[in-house]
Amino acid sequence: MYLLVMKQLLTMFIIGLCGFIFAKAFKVNEDQRKFLSKLLLYFINPSVILNSFNKDFDASKLKQLLFVAGMALIVHLIMILIGFFTSKDQIERLGIAFTNCGFIGIPLIRGVFGDQGVFFLMGYLVIFNLLVWTYGYHQLSGTSNIKKIVTNPNIIAVVLGILLYCMPFTLPQFIATPLSMISELNTAVSMIVIGVLIASFNPAEGKTYIWKITKFSVLRLIVCGFVCTFVLFGIYKFFGNFPDIKMLIFVVLICVLCPVATTIPGLACVFDKNATYASLIVSITSLLCMVTLPLLVAFAELIIK
Repeated sequence: MYLLVMKQLLTMFIIGLCGFIFAKAFKVNEDQRKFLSKLLLYFINPSVILNSFNKDFDASKLKQLLFVAGMALIVHLIMILIGFFTSKDQIERLGIAFTNCGFIGIPLIRGVFGDQGVFFLMGYLVIFNLLVWTYGYHQLSGTSNIKKIVTNPNIIAVVLGILLYCMPFTLPQFIATPLSMISELNTAVSMIVIGVLIASFNPAEGKTYIWKITKFSVLRLIVCGFVCTFVLFGIYKFFGNFPDIKMLIFVVLICVLCPVATTIPGLACVFDKNATYASLIVSITSLLCMVTLPLLVAFAELIIK
């Protein structure tokens, strides 16, 4: 499996490199970066979610989806605790807790497990969105905003998707076809966005944060990775007879091993926090996960058999 992960990461890296070159050549500015991020986060990602649920109902798969959501809740709580006890910086706490499970997780899991894997990933995304707009929002603003949760296009897409999945029919072809075509944009656009984001990286600014970023990257990519791998191994041993348990475990694990969520710099901008540092940790961890992600997947394959 780690070879499939490496192959998919290489494909995504090439697309990201093209995005990087494009951003450098055409001097993509902050507003343009935000537009691309919003296009991906609020239009393409919800389309991927709806498309993933456009299937004939299967009660066993719904049970598996809920199982993934349960595992996602456990690993998120663990990462929140790791962030809480290892850093006083609010940006770092959120960066440790929330990964790029949408921009990078969706295309990566699709490349490894196909559309079935993306369907189960929705269980992780539900928990991610609920926590990032409650715990994450509260960390930076000091308040909670229920409206931000219920009006988030990804949450709306999940609710509509589950309703669609439970219906005795699928979407008509004239709706399903454009929805599928929009969904296919996810891998390319997500990696172009990452490339554009990395292109905005300022080496001079990075030097002032070098020790801080190093410590943070170890926590996000390695410590959280190993801790959650062993937790998921325990779940695997306890629920060993659960249908497709190994695939479900690795869907969650790949999400955990992803770099920092690109949602974090956006929230930092909104609440006048250190958006520069938030962007730096997204950029650096996006590059480093090219090495750490397949290595930790390979390690997990050794113990989860």
